[in-house]
Amino acid sequence: MRAGPYAGYIFTSRGNLDQAPGSSPVVGGRFRVRISSPLTFEVSLGYGSSDLYVTDPRLDTPAIVDTTNSDWLLAEVYVQLALTGSRSVKRVQPYLLFGGGIIQGLSEEVADIYAAPGLELYRFKIGTTPSIGVGVGVEWDISDRLGLGAEFRDHIWRFKSPEAFFFLPNLANFLDSGVEAPEESFWTNNLELSATLSYYF
Repeated sequence: MRAGPYAGYIFTSRGNLDQAPGSSPVVGGRFRVRISSPLTFEVSLGYGSSDLYVTDPRLDTPAIVDTTNSDWLLAEVYVQLALTGSRSVKRVQPYLLFGGGIIQGLSEEVADIYAAPGLELYRFKIGTTPSIGVGVGVEWDISDRLGLGAEFRDHIWRFKSPEAFFFLPNLANFLDSGVEAPEESFWTNNLELSATLSYYF
């Protein structure tokens, strides 16, 4: 078994109408337990803070009118497939990652234009959003107890557009202005580069 902190950066895709969270540093922890020679089970929990663009669909030409902030937690489980089995080659072990979980919005800021009661349906929220993850990595055995890993992961997230975007007057604004039409739900690819310091026990 091994556990330790990690830090990195997620380069996000904002997706439909630039609604999804912006790029962010991410920090957290990972716990891993080997279940067979090539396979390891991982639990990962990370924290980030992103900006969100706020679109007003009530305008004749819907446009981004504000920016808010949202903190989030990324909770995922993975299976790690070591390409060299339980051994390393010259103290280096490459591996593949497959997994998923959720991204959970925290303390999501509300834009002033949607702060009034009755405008909740205009607010985009991260909420509880599914996440699918794949990745590659390599770990260097610093000593018998310490390992340093470098990883590249792709987190695939699914978001929902605010319900008010689909009110008929608002849809007409999108269509008449030629602005990209809203999608009820959309997926984004979000690329993470990170490093993990693991302690074996």
